[in-house]
Amino acid sequence: MKKSFLILVLFAISLTSFAQELPFIQVKLSDSIALANQMQQLAIQCDTQNLSAIDQFKFQLIRGEYKDALASIKKRIEETPRDQSQYLDVYKHYVEAKLSANFKDTFTKAYNKYVKNADDIQVINLDKFLIVRDPTDYYVSNFNNSYSNIKSEKISQPTAIDLVKKYFLKTVFSETRAIYFNEIKQDHKRRYVVNDSIVIPMKDGAEVSIVVIQRKGHATPKKSTILVSSIYAGTNEVSAMLAASKGYNGVISNTRGKRLSKSNIKPLEYEHTDVYEVIDWISKQSWSNQKVAMYGGSYNGFTQWASMKHKVHPALKTIVPMVAVAPGIDYPMENNILHNYSYSWNFYVTNNKFLDFEASQDFNRWNTLKNTWYETGVAFNKLDSLDGQVNTLWSTYIQHPSYDDYWKKMIPYKQEFAKIDIPILTITGYYDDSQRGAMYYFNEHHKYATNPNHYLLVGPYDHWTAQTKPEESLRNYKLDNAALLNIEENVIYEWFDYVLNAKEKPSILKDKVNFQVMDTNTWMHKPSLGAMTNDTLIFHLSADKTNEFYVLKSKPNNSEIQMSVDFKDRESMSNSEYYPWPLERDQINLNDGLIFKSETLKENVIINGSFFGKLELAINKKDVDYSVIVYQLTPEGKYFHLSYFIGRASFAKDREQRNLLTPNAFTQIPFDNSKLISKKIEKGSRIVVVINVNKNNNAQLNYGTGKEVNEETIKDAEIPLKIIFKGNSSIALPIWNLEGNKF
Repeated sequence: MKKSFLILVLFAISLTSFAQELPFIQVKLSDSIALANQMQQLAIQCDTQNLSAIDQFKFQLIRGEYKDALASIKKRIEETPRDQSQYLDVYKHYVEAKLSANFKDTFTKAYNKYVKNADDIQVINLDKFLIVRDPTDYYVSNFNNSYSNIKSEKISQPTAIDLVKKYFLKTVFSETRAIYFNEIKQDHKRRYVVNDSIVIPMKDGAEVSIVVIQRKGHATPKKSTILVSSIYAGTNEVSAMLAASKGYNGVISNTRGKRLSKSNIKPLEYEHTDVYEVIDWISKQSWSNQKVAMYGGSYNGFTQWASMKHKVHPALKTIVPMVAVAPGIDYPMENNILHNYSYSWNFYVTNNKFLDFEASQDFNRWNTLKNTWYETGVAFNKLDSLDGQVNTLWSTYIQHPSYDDYWKKMIPYKQEFAKIDIPILTITGYYDDSQRGAMYYFNEHHKYATNPNHYLLVGPYDHWTAQTKPEESLRNYKLDNAALLNIEENVIYEWFDYVLNAKEKPSILKDKVNFQVMDTNTWMHKPSLGAMTNDTLIFHLSADKTNEFYVLKSKPNNSEIQMSVDFKDRESMSNSEYYPWPLERDQINLNDGLIFKSETLKENVIINGSFFGKLELAINKKDVDYSVIVYQLTPEGKYFHLSYFIGRASFAKDREQRNLLTPNAFTQIPFDNSKLISKKIEKGSRIVVVINVNKNNNAQLNYGTGKEVNEETIKDAEIPLKIIFKGNSSIALPIWNLEGNKF
């Protein structure tokens, strides 16, 4: 009894302490001494007993408790895998330097020794984390903004703790960046021969800038070459260094107009000829054995397919496109809906010969732009007018809302896939933004080529981790250990060794389609996408309701479910939660769209593949942009985001030709281009389906007039959109039924 009472007293004291406000008087951010003193005092006053070990370390450092901080960070490094300690090692050297009489000299010598003792892969990862993805400017601005936004003379404990942690990041990285940048770059010169001054002419007179990297000490005169073709000039050298460290020539070619090229910058448009000519140039060099392989993700995945548009160069032996963008298919629009992300991307890649990070990270500009556009209701093609900037690429994109010749000229089209006869490894993720692009290439290749030598590797990865190495968790979901592949450093180079050097095929590729089944710690391997499933769960919409949910039924019915959307209303948005982040949540917005729920599943199943279906509907207009989201409602009451589809009704049957709907006439809208996934759904779960109309500030607004969507404005929204869904509408989930079946 006494012990329980004591615990309650201590708990009350803890709450009182946590709720206590701390005095705060702003100093000038330029006054580094006054700012450091203030942050030290805040760190001393903060209640940190419930913070994580790494946050405890941060407070020890800011308080000036350097010996304790050093002990803490050494312990953390011992507990962390070597390939995940790049930041932690900076922290350790920083603390050690703080304990010395000469901070800069001590940190420089220690980091120099650290880099020299590291192997090639370690230093490449240092470059990736600390230089290519340099976080310093963000940390500085994040602290400065948070600090400047405090207007009161007292702040809460949570605010103070947040401020100290941000100050830690700003301080450590801004004081060390110049040093570790220099040490890493100097070490590259020790390990590699880098020729970054090559410019080669294209047949039409344009120029392409080339970087060739070779490992010092590797004496073989002629080697196979790993090529990365990229618009992201200045960020891919580590990819070439990795190739060189693995025993290959590493080559980077940049989109015409980038780096040293004097041509005009033309994203997407010329890769179908330029990359082929770069491969031809490589094959004729004295250091080439006439074997070229390509890999890379996103835009760098697209360039690999583009190189084979007209024919496959004889020297190109294999490609590994990861999360590959397919122009006109999933970028800049998805299922013919143009998203506004591409608006800012254009400035990022075309403002200069390298990359304009300042423009791309001007989040205030982009948020203000999309919010202003949404609130004012002006036409989508007026974004550049609102922005006050000329956006030539954007103006071009909006002139091609269908999959027309502008897009078709960039990558293989239909029968052009038939001639692609080299081994290919496609890699993507269930939560990859470009999964539909990657799968478009995979599906079209299998559709038109006879028995293509094309493998697929897909797991619970996003756009970044499917190109590199997944972390333990993705958007709050803890991955199975089986999913934690080192994709870039191991799987890809095992594949290159297999194709180029006749070594063993990567062990993970046991069949043509290889996918990790979430929540089973297991991979499945099948000869085709069709073989992923042995059954289908089919649900039909109905007007019956249980509490706030409509009911999903197993059979078609005579229900009619009505929905209305007022596009004049700019106080709210709809379909704003279709993007899966986080993957698992306690609740979803039950007022956003029509929410349908199934009965509980009686057996465990695995959802394998892309859900599909048809919506039988009538609208009072000529078109609508709609979405379908599928969740698993777990037995514990959690909503797990499985997959989604977003599309334009008028392009549902043909992405190349718009077919408007007849107002108030029922029609069937089929869809089958949703995100592929594999996940165990345990018995007792329910399937939740959200049907919605797209009305938010992230993409075009389709008012349904039948005019070009980019030209429609809020003036076209006088009459609300009204939809009637019939109970014949269906959602089909492809599954692997576990009863009596093995993986």
